[in-house]
Amino acid sequence: MLTSRAYLLPSVPTMLIDEQRGDYTEMIEAVTRVGESLAAEGPEAIVAVSSRWTSAGPFLADDAREHKSVIDLPGFAVEPRYDCPGQPTIARALVEAANKAGVRAATGRRGMDTGLSVPLHFLVRGHDVPVVPLSLGEGSREEHRAWGEAIRLALHARSERIAFVVGGALAFNQHAFNLKRELVEAIDLDDAVLGAIRAGRWSALAELSPEMIERAWPDAGLRHLEVLRGFLLGDLAGRVLEHERSPGIGTALIEFPLEVATGA
Repeated sequence: MLTSRAYLLPSVPTMLIDEQRGDYTEMIEAVTRVGESLAAEGPEAIVAVSSRWTSAGPFLADDAREHKSVIDLPGFAVEPRYDCPGQPTIARALVEAANKAGVRAATGRRGMDTGLSVPLHFLVRGHDVPVVPLSLGEGSREEHRAWGEAIRLALHARSERIAFVVGGALAFNQHAFNLKRELVEAIDLDDAVLGAIRAGRWSALAELSPEMIERAWPDAGLRHLEVLRGFLLGDLAGRVLEHERSPGIGTALIEFPLEVATGA
């Protein structure tokens, strides 16, 4: 069974720098509050999609018993660490369910990259809840939605209480960030994506202008949002709990209440 909420979580390593400086930003406080609410539901595992893990073949589920941290964004001058237990049984069940649904999936090994290590540092500080990292692919929006739907139906059928989260950014132009250069296109992209999700108009993600995309560099081409869209089993509106901007980069914490899935 699933917990009562799914989340899009922010994943920018500067959140850790802010914390180290004692600057508990509104975003850090918001993710921490969500973590407290989640802990009250007693999740036995977290299934987590990372925008920083892209498979060149089938979608992948990490079935390791223990996950080590992956330092994949060295340009931020911080090394996020989130070593934690895994849950091989759930990972393999997700792969089996996806393949039965016609979605190409397999087990693989990645560990905890910054798409997950940063937000989970604030969400589950004890590192004690098992995590199943999941990848994106290089395929179409439709394929990513099918992956998300297969995940939802498989988790709904299980007896464990499981949380589902997606870690990633919105605009993610790291070059502009390093130069401290504000980008109008990054701001516009964030506003367009948040407006679409608030309204439940997810189809607007495919309507973003090529010029905006070329300049804003949306994280993972926003494919992580398509997985989330599929997981929700419909174009449901999300509640934006917090949004944070840096030059060239935008992150958001968005909450989605979950109804009982049908067709499991």
